[in-house]
Amino acid sequence: MILFVRHGQTNCNVQKILQGQLDEALNSKGIEQSEETAEKLKSEKIDVIYCSPLIRARLTADIINKYHDVEIIEDERLLEQNAGDATGRQEDTITKEEFDDFMADPHKYNAESFQDLYDRNIDFFKEIENSDKNILIVSHSGVWKMLYRYVHGLSIDDKVESIGNGEVKILKN
Repeated sequence: MILFVRHGQTNCNVQKILQGQLDEALNSKGIEQSEETAEKLKSEKIDVIYCSPLIRARLTADIINKYHDVEIIEDERLLEQNAGDATGRQEDTITKEEFDDFMADPHKYNAESFQDLYDRNIDFFKEIENSDKNILIVSHSGVWKMLYRYVHGLSIDDKVESIGNGEVKILKN
C-alpha cells in the first residue's frame, strides 16, 4: 500500500502565498494537523517514509514517524513545483493575463512546467510503485495531483481532487 500525506499548514498557506520550493516551516496549526495525522496513522503498518526535503514536509514526516520509528528518505523528486519568479507572491496579486502567460511558458519565468513536475514525480514513483513495503509519501499538493494522475491513467491536464494540509489519502492499494 502507498499512502500520501500533504504537509501541515504554513503561514504562506494561510496568506495564500505561492510557496513553490520556498522552505517555510509549519505554523502552530500545521504542527497540530501533523499530530492529528500521526494519530490517524498510528495503527497503520508503515515500513518506510519518503518525503520532500522541504522543512514543512520533513517536519510533518518526523511527527508522523514518532509512532513508527522507520527510515525517512528525503527525495528531491518530491519537491513542490518550482514556481520560479512567482515564488513568494500573493495569489490575488497575479492577474489573469500574468497567469495565462505563466501557464503558456513557465520556463520564461524560471519555473517548472506541469510536464517537468510530472516527469520528476513519476520518475520517483516508478521506483517504488511495485514495492512489497507499506510506504508513506509526505509531500505537497502539486506532487499529489501528478501522482494521482499517473496512478489513475489521467493526463496532466485532467482535473483531479485536491488534498488538504495534513490530509491522508490512499495512492495505491
